[in-house]
Amino acid sequence: MFFEIIGRAALPDCVDRDDVEDAITAALGSDGEVTGAGTGDGGWHLDVEVHAAGDPALSAATIAGTLCRMDLGWVAVRHESWTDAVPAAQIRGAVEERAVP
Repeated sequence: MFFEIIGRAALPDCVDRDDVEDAITAALGSDGEVTGAGTGDGGWHLDVEVHAAGDPALSAATIAGTLCRMDLGWVAVRHESWTDAVPAAQIRGAVEERAVP
């Protein structure tokens, strides 16, 4: 599964794009890896490949949770089958709502 991580604004001074890459890689473990990255006028992005077959929502929740713990809930996540990218905080919130009985 392919995910695109999209930062449409600069990262805070205390966070480098490599920090985000390392955190996502650690969170996914052997199930995935960052395969590409870029920076442009409109912001920055990371390409993430998840090797494990399964529910894309679970992988999205792992990535979104990692971003939110870094206070980067504004960073968007897009699965290859989604039309639009979704802010990490919104993904995390949806997961938490489903978990509440």
